[in-house]
Amino acid sequence: MRTAAVILLVCAALGGAVGQELHLVPAPDDLYGDWAQALAPLRLRATPAQEVRFDGPPLTLAQWGEIALGTARYAFLLGVRGGEEVDLWVDADRDLRLLPEEAVPGTRGAGQITWTFELLASPADGETYPYRITVLWPEGRGYVYLLGGAPRHGEFVVDDTRATFILVDGDLDGVFGTKGDFYAVDADGDGVVHGDPDGHERFTLDEAFTVGGRSFRLAWVAPDGAVVELAPTAYVPPKPPLLPGHPAPQFSFSTFPAGDPIALSDLRGKVVLVDFWATWCGPCMAELPGLLNLYAAYRDEGLEIVGLSLDTSERDLRAVLASPGIPWPVAFEGRSWDNSLAQLYRVYQIPTSYLLDREGVIRYRDLHGSELEQRVKELLAVPRPEAGAESALLAAPPIGPAQSILDLAAPTEVGLAPDAASSFPVKLTNASPYDAEEVTITLTDLPAGVTAPPIEVGTIAGFGEREVEVPVELAGAVPPFSGTIEIVYHYCIGDSCFQIRDVAGVAFARGETAPRPSGVPAWWLLVALGIGLVLAVVLRGRGLFVVALVLAGVAGASLAVGMLRGQATQAWRIASVLCTACVGIEEARAEAPTLSAAARDALAAFPGSAHLVVFYTPWCKSCPYAKALVTEVAQVSPRITYELADAEQDRTRAEEAGVVQSGKAIVPAVLVVETGRVLFGTSDLAARILAALGEIR
Repeated sequence: MRTAAVILLVCAALGGAVGQELHLVPAPDDLYGDWAQALAPLRLRATPAQEVRFDGPPLTLAQWGEIALGTARYAFLLGVRGGEEVDLWVDADRDLRLLPEEAVPGTRGAGQITWTFELLASPADGETYPYRITVLWPEGRGYVYLLGGAPRHGEFVVDDTRATFILVDGDLDGVFGTKGDFYAVDADGDGVVHGDPDGHERFTLDEAFTVGGRSFRLAWVAPDGAVVELAPTAYVPPKPPLLPGHPAPQFSFSTFPAGDPIALSDLRGKVVLVDFWATWCGPCMAELPGLLNLYAAYRDEGLEIVGLSLDTSERDLRAVLASPGIPWPVAFEGRSWDNSLAQLYRVYQIPTSYLLDREGVIRYRDLHGSELEQRVKELLAVPRPEAGAESALLAAPPIGPAQSILDLAAPTEVGLAPDAASSFPVKLTNASPYDAEEVTITLTDLPAGVTAPPIEVGTIAGFGEREVEVPVELAGAVPPFSGTIEIVYHYCIGDSCFQIRDVAGVAFARGETAPRPSGVPAWWLLVALGIGLVLAVVLRGRGLFVVALVLAGVAGASLAVGMLRGQATQAWRIASVLCTACVGIEEARAEAPTLSAAARDALAAFPGSAHLVVFYTPWCKSCPYAKALVTEVAQVSPRITYELADAEQDRTRAEEAGVVQSGKAIVPAVLVVETGRVLFGTSDLAARILAALGEIR
C-alpha cells in the first residue's frame, strides 16, 4: 500500500474525513440492474484485424471483430453455417488461431443471439484481471453490441453512514479511470443505487458527490479498478432526483418564436407535461398528433404542455410549429443535446417526458397514448391547492455556476523605468446586460519596493466598457519581475447575486512601456478604396467588374475581421452569462417576507432542532429578504436558531459551505448545518426551508 494511501486511511480513522482509500471487488451479475452494464456497438469486418487462422468448419458467412481490453486484443469470428446455424469463436488464448473447441455457447432470443464469456483485461499500468463480456448480434446485421463494464463495488463510511460505491468501465476498454467510465453512489442512503444515465446517483469521473453533508471527488483510480481514492472537496449540492414523488427541477425560458418569458413555477396549480422532443426525432413526431388531441381535450380543465426542443434548425422548428399549429409554449436554444434544460433534466434520449401534478411534483415518466390520458384525468381530478399554501416538496431553483461578465484586455508585458512612476492601460468590457458593480483593479504578487494603489473603477453598465490607467511606481526594485492583475466586482441576476474575482498575469521589464496594440490600421483601407475609385473611372467592361470584385472582397474581409475580433467573442460571453439567468431565477424580492398559516403550523410542529446560517454580502440586493425570512422562521419555532455570516468577511466558512466556488460568491444562501444543504436565492425560500428541515433525522 502506498504511503499516501496509508495517510489517508489514518486520517479517516481519526474522524478527520481527509480522504479514504476504498477497495473494490467484482460485483455479482445483475446485482444493480442494467445500468451497471455498459454497452457499445462494434462493426464487423470481412477480414480479421490480425493475421488469425480459422481451423473450424466451412462457413457460408464469416464476419470478424476484435475486443481490446487494455493491451490485450482478442479476435473473434461470427460464422453462419449451413442450416442457418450461427456460432462465435473467440481467440481467448491470443495464439492467433481459432479451433473448433474455442466456440462459445450462445443463447438465441427474439431476432438476436447472445454469447457470454470471460477474458483477461491487461491495463498497461495495472494488474491483469478477469473481464466478463457479452456479444449480442441482431441477426442479419453487420455489427454486434458489446455488453460488459466489469462493475466493481465496495462500501465506505462517512460520519457513521455506510454508502455503497460502484465503479463501471463505461467505455469497455478494460482500463478503469479512462474518459468514458463512470461511478454510482447510494448518496441518499435508501439502499437503492439510482445509476441510470439520468439517475441522481450516477457521476462521471470528474464529478463530485455528497453523502451526509460532505462532498468527495475521485482523486485516483487504479487501472484494474481494485482501488479508488476519495478526497474531500467543497460542498456540492446533491443532484435533484427525477423520480416520481420528487419535485420537478425549476426552470424558465423565453417561448419560441414569440419570446414571452415563462417559468415552470408559473404553472403551479395545473397538471403539466414536460416534453423533451425534436423535429428530427421520428418517435417524437409520431406522438405529436396524440398530444394535440390530448391538449385540446383537457386544456380547459387545467392541463398544460411545455415543449423543450432539442432542435438545431430554427427553420425546421418553425415549420412544424406552424403546420399542425402547436398551441403550447416551446423552448428552443438550437444546441441539440447541449440544451441547458436537457442537461438540467439529464436527458439522454428523446422523447422523454415528465407528468407533474398541480404542485409541481413528478408523478409519472414517459407515458404514451391511452395510459398518458388516463393519468392526466386522474391528476386533474385532484383539487387545486389553496392560494398561498406552500408545499414542503418544492425544490430549490437550480443555480448555474457564476460566470465572469467582464473581459480584460491588458498588455502581457509592461516596461518600467527605474526609480520612476509609470502606468499601463487596462480595458474592461462588459459583455452582458447586467451591471458590474464596485469594480476594483488591484496589482498583487509584486516584489518589495514596488507600489501600485488599487483603482476604484465603480460600475460598468451592461454592454459598456471602461479603460483605466494602472499606476506603478518603483522604489528600489529592478525589473524584470511579474505580478498579477486582480479584478473584483459583483453583479445580480434576479434574486441572486454573484461576486467574481478574476486574475491575469503581467510581466514587467526594464525600459519603456510596450506600445498598445492598435488593431488593424484604417488608413490602408482608405488608400485601397481611393485606388479602386480611380481604376473604376479609367477602366471599362471586364476590368471594372474585376475592380468591383476586389472592393467587395476587401469589404467582406474587413467585416469578418471585425466579427472575429469583437462581435463573436461578445456573443459567446453573453450566451455564457445568460445560461446563469435561464435556470429559474426570479425577480428580486422587494416585499417583506410573510409565512402562511400552513407554514407557521409546520414550523411550530417541527420536532427536531436546526441551526441556519444566512450568508450575505453588503452589496447583495435580495439578501435583506432572506435574512428577514429566516428571522421570522426562528421566531415561530424555538427549536430553530440562526446566525448571519458575511460571505466576504468569513470567506473560509463560505467556501466550506459551497457558497464561494472557485473564488466566486453566490448569495443569498441559507445553510442548514445539520444536513449541509444550501438553499440559494429567495424564490420559494419558505417552502424550501420547510423541505430542508424535513430532511433532518
